[in-house]
Amino acid sequence: MATSVPYRNSRLLRAILCATLLAVGFSVSSCKKNSGQPPASASGPHLKWNVRTLTSGVSHPAIGRDGTIYVGTSGGAEAFDPAGKMLWKVTYASPGTPVIADDGTLYFESHHGLVLGISSDGQLVWQPKLGLIGFKAPPALGPDTSLFYVNTASDLWAFQPTRSDRESWSLSTFREGSLDSATILPGTARVGGAAQNGAPIVYGDSTVLLPRQNFLHAFSTNGSSYWRNELSPGDLGMAAIGRDGTIYVGDDRSILYAVDPSGATKWRFDLSSSVHGSPVVDADGVIYCTDGVAVYAINPDGSLKWRYYKPKEPYFVTPPTLAANGTLYIGAEFGLLAFAPDGILKWKTRVMSPTSPITIAPDGTLYFGCGYSWLCSFEAEGSPLMQSSWPKPYHDIRNTSRYSGMNE
Repeated sequence: MATSVPYRNSRLLRAILCATLLAVGFSVSSCKKNSGQPPASASGPHLKWNVRTLTSGVSHPAIGRDGTIYVGTSGGAEAFDPAGKMLWKVTYASPGTPVIADDGTLYFESHHGLVLGISSDGQLVWQPKLGLIGFKAPPALGPDTSLFYVNTASDLWAFQPTRSDRESWSLSTFREGSLDSATILPGTARVGGAAQNGAPIVYGDSTVLLPRQNFLHAFSTNGSSYWRNELSPGDLGMAAIGRDGTIYVGDDRSILYAVDPSGATKWRFDLSSSVHGSPVVDADGVIYCTDGVAVYAINPDGSLKWRYYKPKEPYFVTPPTLAANGTLYIGAEFGLLAFAPDGILKWKTRVMSPTSPITIAPDGTLYFGCGYSWLCSFEAEGSPLMQSSWPKPYHDIRNTSRYSGMNE
């Protein structure tokens, strides 16, 4: 049952946070008692408000059609209006990043292996009582509210929650004693074996793309295999997709790969470290990513367009997000940076360290988890999310991880 809970400040926590902020050079104004409002003289890029959630582990936000901001935390799901007022909370065990379906229902994965659906007014509406080991990434949303989840053992599960609490189909990673080869995926499901860092993507309404362990897969939405590419000797991360269907995915061996829609490798690009989170793709097909120490812009043919690196810059902690005016936003330790399309740093400012990727509302406001227990709202340049094949992690402000060519 949804419960309305007022926002309460913790004096002790605020004092600790302010001491930390001041120690690293934040302005004193960010530690005023009413942190929900910027100073009266605020101009240019600035914090609009920050609000402490009820628990820690704030997820990447999703934004509804009415502007409501939804997050998962270690203690449940929470909803806020654009002014930072809490609208409701649902107590649950560690829901992750929300995905918003066409009817406004929010779908979550839980770090404890549960899946659930919550209505836009905070009612628990779908709760299959299945233990699916655990999750690190949200589902991809397909046609007819089909959901595709991959768990930490690299098993793929499909649901249609408007029709049933049971799975539509599933494909399991190889385990000792498994006999049905038609439902077995390569790799290992052993604890401590290969890592599952990727998330599903729905492409063209009929294909599910999935980086899992060292394989890149393409499945039909009914679970049949189109192709697989044993792409890397390491573990793959999150993928992005270009307008022509090219898939871009990095591994933990400091390589970014490009794979064409038939599954053939087009090129590889060497970075200085592993890709941090998801690459993003702009309207011209340029790919942007970070490995933590540098930001890269890579042309569609795999050549370097530009690289931003300064030895004394803070470590980059989020993947990039692209605005419609071409600005690239990225979070760093204790800061937020904005780059022009040519790689020139436009500005940087102090904020509590972003702990989730950045999303951009239609009015240009940036939202992101910050300081582990906070949701930050930031006034930037007033430009909404770019209309491109993959402008942010999970594609769009609803986090659908779905690209059909019609929803740019």
